[in-house]
Amino acid sequence: MASSSSSRRWRRALEEPPQGPTPPGVEDKGWADLPRDVLLTVLHMLGQADILTGPGQVCGPWRRAARGEPELWRRVELRFPAGLSSRVDLCKVARDAVRLSSGQCEAFLAQGAADCSVLSQLVESAALSLRSLRLISCQGIYDSMRLASVMTKFSLLEELELSNCWGAFPETLAAVGKACPLLTRLRLSSKRFIKREPIAVISGEVTAIATTMPALRSLQLFANRLGNRALVAILDGCLHLESLDIRHCFNVVMNDEMHSRCSGMQTLRLPGDSTDDYDLEFSSPEMVLPEARRPEVDFDEDEWIVDDNKLECTSLWSPPLSIWYD
Repeated sequence: MASSSSSRRWRRALEEPPQGPTPPGVEDKGWADLPRDVLLTVLHMLGQADILTGPGQVCGPWRRAARGEPELWRRVELRFPAGLSSRVDLCKVARDAVRLSSGQCEAFLAQGAADCSVLSQLVESAALSLRSLRLISCQGIYDSMRLASVMTKFSLLEELELSNCWGAFPETLAAVGKACPLLTRLRLSSKRFIKREPIAVISGEVTAIATTMPALRSLQLFANRLGNRALVAILDGCLHLESLDIRHCFNVVMNDEMHSRCSGMQTLRLPGDSTDDYDLEFSSPEMVLPEARRPEVDFDEDEWIVDDNKLECTSLWSPPLSIWYD
């Protein structure tokens, strides 16, 4: 897909008034006479979000080409400018993009434009073709039995991202790990690291990764609250890891043991490493949490328990906040 600057150039070209009167039908005829591969190249340069929400909707030949060419939607990437959600139903736009793929969608990325209705459309249209699913800043996506059930339909999934979404995803990750044996890439990043005193409990997310995703080769946990014990559990369970990104995971202490455990990584990004190349929005870490803001969470009845031999859970309960404990 085109860069944002390319999309802006095309929008300006389309929105500029014509120089002098244009005879009826001449403009449409010009676009209609273009070879199909040229027209598709133009549509690729414009970008899918613009095709579905901007000038592409008012140009007949463009609209017909977009609707009749599933190849254009084999890889869906929807990144919308801030403020558009107040004027456009972004989830409807995402569902339209999935429908246009006619069952051929292999990769789907939505930033701020997905909920369970979009995922249900993906199941209906692309359950047997989807290999990459990336959901970023989608506040309609949160851990639930419904989400976990939907995710199990993507049995060919190789890449999953749930970044800057609401809350933690223990149920969803456990379901994905069991249903998607081909999964090799996982990105589970948060917008901000908040320091809290760790307790002797490994999070449900970490448990799911460590026990159900042995084929992982690439893992990013930006601003996650896991600590050394949780990271060791992941390293023990994911023996094929080649790339590990734990930037802003400040509960991890990189002592000699941890450096030794991570020495086999081809790509390793540590908690204090530069974020200059990080491509998502994030906030500065909060290293000290005032006592008044510390959440009260009772783990007496529902908690993730670690023993010497295995990781197991006593329930699939998820706390109402993004809380990851070591």
